[in-house]
Amino acid sequence: MIYGIDMQIRQTNEDEKAAALLDKYIPEMRGMAASNKEAGGFSIRMLSKYMNGAVSEETLKQLDQELKKLGIENGGISPAEKERIKLYQQIAAKDASKKNEKEIFCNTEVRPGEIWRDTRGNRIEAHAGGMLYEDGVYYWYGENKEHTDGISRIWTWGIRLYASRDFYNWTDMGLIIPPVLDDPNSDLFPEKRVDRPHIVKNKKTGKYVCWLKLCGASASFVVLTADKLTGPYTVVREQYNPFGMKIGDFDISVDEDNQIAYLYCDAEHDMIVGIRLDETYTEGMEIVSKQYEHLHPPFCREAVTVFERKKRLYMLTSGMTGYVPNQSDSAVAGGYEDTFVSIGDPHVKDASMASFNSQIGQVFKVPGKKDLYVTIADRWVPEYIVDYKRADILRRAIASNHAPEKYQVTDEEKRELMKAPMLESANTHLATYVLLPICFDGDKLKIEWKDSWKLEDYE
Repeated sequence: MIYGIDMQIRQTNEDEKAAALLDKYIPEMRGMAASNKEAGGFSIRMLSKYMNGAVSEETLKQLDQELKKLGIENGGISPAEKERIKLYQQIAAKDASKKNEKEIFCNTEVRPGEIWRDTRGNRIEAHAGGMLYEDGVYYWYGENKEHTDGISRIWTWGIRLYASRDFYNWTDMGLIIPPVLDDPNSDLFPEKRVDRPHIVKNKKTGKYVCWLKLCGASASFVVLTADKLTGPYTVVREQYNPFGMKIGDFDISVDEDNQIAYLYCDAEHDMIVGIRLDETYTEGMEIVSKQYEHLHPPFCREAVTVFERKKRLYMLTSGMTGYVPNQSDSAVAGGYEDTFVSIGDPHVKDASMASFNSQIGQVFKVPGKKDLYVTIADRWVPEYIVDYKRADILRRAIASNHAPEKYQVTDEEKRELMKAPMLESANTHLATYVLLPICFDGDKLKIEWKDSWKLEDYE
């Protein structure tokens, strides 16, 4: 772990000496964190900000120095991490020993919200990712959540790739970006909050470029490149914060006319910024647009998705409520460097007011189809169903933390919020997918629920 005041409270609890230092300098902090199950994931620096000036800058500086000194003595790895490293290596060995059963191709349609299995009968693990199409083959990649049960510390077990020739039956191609198991300070260690891979091919360099988001204290990017989609991928940037900004969810879109790539991301939980990338697609060069500025949770935007259709740019986003689904918004712009203007919730007859209980991660243009665009969404917590009443309560309860004079909630409604799935404890291995086609009415987007659908139903 990285020792210092950016350590999470739960990390200090793993090291007796670190806990003793925290108790020495800020004796009330660990007790305060123990009263809130989510607070353990907060850093010392972050929690100190909530203590209304009770912790001086000098105290934080001294604590930071002492913790970093301890980290040097430990070699940067806590005793508890050493034990978990052994466990993760055992998991990897067990995964490698699994027998490959005979492939079965039995899917004939897309069934949104249902468990989708690959050709060997395992759950498809490609969450919050996207699709590419090359040489007659569809490729689907995303976060591998097979070991994320809400109990262990595992957040993401690498990035997995699948291949299909019919869009319905997917063959597991393995981990194209495997987890780093022997270094807890690596950005690819299973406990690091690696989210939302986006892969684009740079036609000028021939390289595949993958951007990953690290949520949490660093709120930064990891950028990797490869000569082939299947890898191996090499890290070219770590802990990357374009223009010094803390970043959140994002998407990358390439202007096919000139092959310029643009990254659109949540910046500081305060706006969505559009960033023009350099010729290698690995570095931000210029902020070209700002939209959805100065909003607070749950109204500020995440799950950013951008795609082009008929020389117009569309952006889909969700509100910020963690793994709890919420109402989406759509926006349109005239070009890649223009500001997006909201045009409303694209989900039609959505009684849940929660994007059909899902969160969109990418929009995929299906090749060979005249006007077929498909939303690739995750139903992160399928056992937690949001209806209109629950959506309203959660929206007001979250908003009341930022504007209590405007949003009124009862104690019972606050308890409803506390019962909602939390980032630290959600069993996202159970997550399913909601893939739905988009309909267009002029510039307006419409996403309608379908129990099942086929590519063959579209031109």
